[in-house]
Amino acid sequence: MKEPKVSIVIVNYNGKILVDALLKSISKLSYKNYETIVVDNSSTDGSREFVRKNYKKTKLVENKINLGYSGINSALKFCSGEYLLFLNNDMELDKNSLNELAKALNSDRDTAMAAPGLVNFYDKKLKSGGTWLSRAFYNGHAIGNDKDREKEIPYMGVGLIRKDFVDMFGYLFDPDYFIYGEDVDLGLRIRLCGKKTLFEPKSIMYHMHSVTMQKQSGSFSAYLMERNLLITFFKNLELKNIILLLPYVKLMRFIAIIRDILSLRPDLALARLKALFWVLFNLNKILKKRKETQKFRKADDNYVLKIFSEKYLFREKFIV
Repeated sequence: MKEPKVSIVIVNYNGKILVDALLKSISKLSYKNYETIVVDNSSTDGSREFVRKNYKKTKLVENKINLGYSGINSALKFCSGEYLLFLNNDMELDKNSLNELAKALNSDRDTAMAAPGLVNFYDKKLKSGGTWLSRAFYNGHAIGNDKDREKEIPYMGVGLIRKDFVDMFGYLFDPDYFIYGEDVDLGLRIRLCGKKTLFEPKSIMYHMHSVTMQKQSGSFSAYLMERNLLITFFKNLELKNIILLLPYVKLMRFIAIIRDILSLRPDLALARLKALFWVLFNLNKILKKRKETQKFRKADDNYVLKIFSEKYLFREKFIV
């Protein structure tokens, strides 16, 4: 059977060396029916010129401003694949990684997205065992091991997704998110449509963990994460569950703010408060997003919330 064509899309911002390493690893994939597209977010390090000169078969999409990870949406009209593999620029792929993800999608129509097992590029002993999402709308990665098996997870920031699912919404990531939480929103939209995200640990990808975003301040990251997760909460859940869970969501943010103050990080506490006020003063905008998203609902929240878990919430550090 012919391999479905895959559009491999890489989002880049001032990561010329990173993109070079990633594209080299892609060229060694055992899966051969693919095209590569680099979305450049107005880099100033010569990334665009480098790709044009050294990777002539790679399509280059040039955004005029830095649109964050959501800039990936600019590539969608240039993707001719049946599947779309979306990647950060700070990654390298095992040669069989795409094969394993494609197998997962080929074998189950209810799987909208297949996610890889992520391994720390610098310490191969550190592995992600998939992701978790709390009803407080905090999230993270579970620690993985060699016993990990296929399972449903709430979201993942990289992976292979059906292009027809993306086309249904007209975007992969909400363009207003910039970065952080956009993957959680995607995962919940998949659940809302009655589909699932499958974690496939046999697909190995090595991740350098947000190299591009390390220059951003911790408070800016905390602001974006808090704001975007709260938008996702109001945007995707049924009204009855928003009412039921809202006190818990607010309580956990109060606890996070107190923790920041006790840790002598008032900048993080202020960032969380800023996010709360942004949501409060932009409820009309969020409600419009909610109205558009809910048009696609095919499953109730019993299905959506099935993959939520509280067991990691106090074991792991909050994402900031």
